[in-house]
Amino acid sequence: ITGTIASGKSLCSKILKEHGFDVFDSDSYAKSCYDINHPAYKKIVDLFGEQILDSNNNVIHKKVADIIFKDASYKSKLESIIHPFVKEEIIKQSYKDPFICEIPLLYEVGWDSLFDYVLLITSDKDIAIDRCINLRGYSKQEAINRINNQKDVNYKIERANYVLYNNKTIDDFRKQVLTWIKDMGIK
Repeated sequence: ITGTIASGKSLCSKILKEHGFDVFDSDSYAKSCYDINHPAYKKIVDLFGEQILDSNNNVIHKKVADIIFKDASYKSKLESIIHPFVKEEIIKQSYKDPFICEIPLLYEVGWDSLFDYVLLITSDKDIAIDRCINLRGYSKQEAINRINNQKDVNYKIERANYVLYNNKTIDDFRKQVLTWIKDMGIK
């Protein structure tokens, strides 16, 4: 499962989980890389320095984000630390049948070849901007910047096996997800 920002990827995963499917959340796993016991932790601290730590040696995510936004080279360095761990975990988990993975930046990281099938969730740009503002607390400009930071939706649509458009109500989207499950024949 992949898609554009604020399109409903996590909602799709939630619906799938409600119907008994296990969904691996790559973003949640990436966040676990900041945990003090994760092997990536030391590398992250080495990259940014102890200035990103609180008094309990936990990473303060806002400090990391502030550094990345001031100097974009840190973003790619951080990704070079975290992405191999995420990819390794995806491969470890892929023995499951069906293996369903929510990976928002699938095309941006170039991991689409790891999967047999891609479900793309998308919504109109103005709806995504409104969701970013109302649900995530972004300013309009922050929302636009995040949308513009992703690969073009048409690029993603051309490469996906199935596309769900989440432009209406949650109930409408739920029906689309359930139709997709039925069309796929997954149990």
